[in-house]
Order: sequence, then structure tokens, then C-alpha cells
Amino acid sequence: MTVAERIDAANAKVIEIFEKGQPVWTDVRPAGEVVPGMNRNTILYAGPPIAKERIVLPVRNAICGAAVHERLAPTMEKAWEMVMAGEIELDSAQNHNCADGACMATSASMPVCVVTDELTGESGFCVPHPGNKREVLRWGYYNDEIEKDLVWFRDVFGPALSAALRHMGGMRLKELLAKTAGMGDENHVRQPASSMAMDLQLIAALADLDVPGRDDVIRFLANNDRFSLHVMMAASECTMAAVKKIPYSTVMCGFGGNGVELGIQMSGTGNAWYTVPAPKILGMFLNPTWTENDILGFLGDSCVTEVYGFGGFSAIAGPAYVIMTGGTIEDARARTERARAVSLGEHKFPVPWDGSRGLPCGIDVRKVVARNLAPISHGSSTLKTGGQGGSGSAELPIDMFKQALAAMGKVFAEENK
Repeated sequence: MTVAERIDAANAKVIEIFEKGQPVWTDVRPAGEVVPGMNRNTILYAGPPIAKERIVLPVRNAICGAAVHERLAPTMEKAWEMVMAGEIELDSAQNHNCADGACMATSASMPVCVVTDELTGESGFCVPHPGNKREVLRWGYYNDEIEKDLVWFRDVFGPALSAALRHMGGMRLKELLAKTAGMGDENHVRQPASSMAMDLQLIAALADLDVPGRDDVIRFLANNDRFSLHVMMAASECTMAAVKKIPYSTVMCGFGGNGVELGIQMSGTGNAWYTVPAPKILGMFLNPTWTENDILGFLGDSCVTEVYGFGGFSAIAGPAYVIMTGGTIEDARARTERARAVSLGEHKFPVPWDGSRGLPCGIDVRKVVARNLAPISHGSSTLKTGGQGGSGSAELPIDMFKQALAAMGKVFAEENK
């Protein structure tokens, strides 16, 4: 087979997983029990790996807060000393089939959503969404009140969700996405329809069960219209866990920022990262006095949903988000067409106001480079001091894709020596 034929064959396998995979939310378990390669002193963070001394303040706060929560350290200051000494291990969450939204840090006792693909048997992981409080670990804060919330998530919320999911035999996520198609979600930064559909199923199951804290759990679900985001992040990760094992593929399979660098992964080269200085997510600030100087570069793993085909790649499905952050419905359509032009597959979730077409998926690095056309991602911006600054979009720097394609060239060059 020629090089092109080998790449095409690999990409066909990857797209089959994207299109035919069946991610099912099966359980909620402590991260240390299910996330591959995670030890008691491991803490995972968003985006590509970064030198400890370059970690931005909100992520550092979340890491140290997670360490105190795990009782690895008595104080935030001591936690950072242990990080610098190597006594606390840090790594990129996506290198472990896990994802961290915004500044979030995942530690061993934290509950994670377990989503398993029936087609491949691979699983992905993400902590549940923390709700609509402004100050949470996910946005780079840690204090006594947040610690109480983390304990509640670990001891009450996680076990209750686990019981509900086992009672209902798991939740088939593509069925839920198909049910909510055409209801205005782009399923990265806007997902009220899919969250409500998910919450209704969970609440119905909880109503049949006598679990500790049931009423509080139901109340939390009913008040969180972004709850489905982190479950979908785990769904994306279970897909990427499978496609990372397919050599020679040029399909994008990882994407995240650490506030300093933005990076992508490509299925043919597994957990290797291709990075550039992180652009800023611009569009709308939550406080009109804030400016671009107040926010960090692209930060978080929630954009793994974009890799799966949501967010900016499916902007036409959620044009209200584009309009809210300064664009138009024509911009929303253009973003989806931009992604479609460099994609190899399509999710069959028809959007009525887009000719009932589905959503593009499977970004081909070769197409991006050949056409000099990188997709646009949606996202939320993070303040340098912690907290959400706003929401908007960012065009992905094309140099990441050029690096990835060059790396594939080196793979073939080594094989032909």
C-alpha cells in the first residue's frame, strides 16, 4: 500500500468509530479506581503538559486545592512545595482518557462520569459539572466552602448518580443527542436541551430509589442547565481513547489549552501534543469593564467536545450562542461549513434550519493544511485571577496542524529507513 492508501484506510477506521460508536454513560466512580495510570498522589489538569513553573495561577490554585482535598498536603502552600519537589505527580488529563473543564484539577477520590463505547469497549472520564456557583474548583478557586462541596460530590452526589445509572441500565448518549437535535444546543458552551433531557432521566430514576441526599441531588440537577457538558466530555474521551490506538490516521483526536499553550493530538501519533501559544477566546465579557488584558489564553479541556463534532464545529445547531457572543446566524453557518470542509464524517443529528443535515466530525489534519483552513472553536475565557471572564470563539492556529502532519511524515520516514 502507498502512504496515502495507508492513511486513508486508517482514517476510515477512525470515522467508523466516530459515526457508529455508541457511548453509554454507565457509572460514576472515584477517579483513582477507573482512570488509567492514576495513583493516589496523581493530579490531572487541562490541556497539553506544561512545566510546573509555567502553570497559570487559577490552575495552580485548583491543583493545590485538590491536593488539600486529598489530604496529600495540609495547606495550599505546602501542596505547591510538594508539586515542585515531585511528591505530587501532575499530568495532562487527556493523556489518561480524562478531561478537565477550564481550570479543573482531578484527583484520585473525586467522582468521575464513566462513559463506555459499546463499539470499542473503551472508556472516557470527567468529573460531574459543579453547578452554577461562581467560585468552584473548576474556575481556579479553593476555600472551606468549596471543600464542603467537594466532599458532598464525593460522598453523596457521586454515589447517588451511580445508583441511578445502574437502576436505569446506563444512559445511551447518542439517543439523547438525537432527541435534542434541533433544540438549539451546540453542546459545548450551550446545552440546556440536552442537560434537561439528561436530568429528567436521572430524576426519574432517583425517584424510584431511596439514596442518601436524594432531594438535594434532584435539586442540584434541576438547577444546572450545563450538566450534560462534562458527561459529553467523557463521551468524547471514550471515542478518542479508541482512535488513538489506530496508527497512520491523520484525524484530530485531542484538543485543549493550559492558559499558556494550546495543543492538538492526532490519532496516528497517540498522546503526542502539537502546541502553539494559546490564543484568547473573545466575544463577550461577563463584566463590561473587563478587557482582553484580564483573561488568560485558551484554557480547558471542554473543547474535546469540539473534536467529537460539537461547539464551533456545529455552530449552526446553536446559532443563539453565536449571536449572543457578537456574531450572526450567517457566522454560525459559516463556522459549521468551515468544519465540514476539513472533516471526513458526519453525525446523523439533523438540524432542521440547516436543510436537516447532520454535524461534521473527524477533522482531517491533511485537509486543514492543504486548504489552509482551520476550524473555529467556541469556549469560555478565564480571568487571570480565576473565574469565568466571558464566552466567545477562537480560530485554531494552523501551525498545530502543520506540526502534526510533519510528525506523521517522520513516522513514515523512520519506517522506510
